[in-house]
Amino acid sequence: MQQSMSYRQIGKLALPVIAAQSVVLINGMIDLAFIAPYGTEAIAAVSIANALCAVLFNFWEGFRLGTTVLVADALAGNNAQKATAVVSSGLFLAAIISVLFTAFAPLVSHWVYLLAGNEAMQYHGTEYLMVWLWSLPFTLFSYVLTGLFRGLKDTTTPLYATLVICLFNVFFDYLLVYGGFGVPSLGVKGAAWGTLFASLAGFSILILLTVKKPLTSPYLHFKQPFFKQIPEYVALAVDVGLNTGSTLLALLIFVCIVKPLGPAALAVHQITLQVFNLAYLPAVGFLITASIIVPQLLNPSHKRLLIPTVSRICQMSFGVVLITGGLLFAFSSTVSSFFSPADKQVAAQAAQTMRLVCAGQLFSAIYMVLRGALTSCKDTRFIVYEGWISGYLIFLPLAYLLAIKLGYGIYGGYMAFVAWCVTDCCALAFRFFRQQRLP
Repeated sequence: MQQSMSYRQIGKLALPVIAAQSVVLINGMIDLAFIAPYGTEAIAAVSIANALCAVLFNFWEGFRLGTTVLVADALAGNNAQKATAVVSSGLFLAAIISVLFTAFAPLVSHWVYLLAGNEAMQYHGTEYLMVWLWSLPFTLFSYVLTGLFRGLKDTTTPLYATLVICLFNVFFDYLLVYGGFGVPSLGVKGAAWGTLFASLAGFSILILLTVKKPLTSPYLHFKQPFFKQIPEYVALAVDVGLNTGSTLLALLIFVCIVKPLGPAALAVHQITLQVFNLAYLPAVGFLITASIIVPQLLNPSHKRLLIPTVSRICQMSFGVVLITGGLLFAFSSTVSSFFSPADKQVAAQAAQTMRLVCAGQLFSAIYMVLRGALTSCKDTRFIVYEGWISGYLIFLPLAYLLAIKLGYGIYGGYMAFVAWCVTDCCALAFRFFRQQRLP
């Protein structure tokens, strides 16, 4: 590589990831759409399971991003043997965790809904969560294989498996929740079984593509020793998982902080959270792009291209988020009214908080790229510590101060969110550019 990557090359890597994340977001809404007719208790029960699974999947993100970074790093050094060991390590660790979660899923599900203290929610949710946890092995194995493809600069192929999961989830939900084509209806738990079968189908497609494609098949050699690679894999995966998981956990604690403000504030938060999930997608795509590209530039002969390339990815990420965020900002009143047509006050407050989210995402667009770059530089421990400080010592206390103590309500809570985004962006920018300019 003699020059920094073009915008077209960056976009070619980022856009399939953004599309895949969009499909995942849509897939997460499918179960709720099918379960909604079963009433409020069913929706609440499913929401508890989905929140718990979202936290788990964010902690397990280390499998996907960790594999991506380590494979890209191995290939940058022309070390195919290490890349193979990385994949084997990931699949081995995924198997161990899968066995544990499969064995303890009934117990975990029982205690989660026992603590909920509501018989109707226990009835709907206990088996739903248990089956959801049983689908975890397919997700973990898919994360490792997706990381392999991404590390080899193929971000398009994993998108096919994601589309299969989404389509099959719709089919199986119709079949098992509503009793389509004469199949006996399983009700709410049918949605969980639908997710499990869809995850199995998506994993089957992904492993078939991995085995058949000449790009990836050489890295599936389980007879090659790989145990020496496990410590490095675990160290990186744990740091990545701690960062993504603790970020989502901070957002869950934020819900507890604003809960005393009443149902209207929670409704505003739910509407704003949907917009946040949408606005966040482009930045995720550019994080993955940075994690794929940067390992190639850590070689001394290419080091001079590191800052220009990362800066270019930052510019592209910022530009895309500026456009998408600008549209959401401009039409915030329309979007909030769509989600809350009956309560005009909730819609008006949601429009204000949505605008704050759009402003915060401009800083997140830069932060995510730098997070991908620093992860590729194996500086993940700093990312974890910085995330804990900004999330738990700045965002949450400031949210409590502004929303509760100073009486700014949910708007004050999202002012703290913007401060969180600014802090993360500035901290990682200082860390990355200072490190790269040191002799």
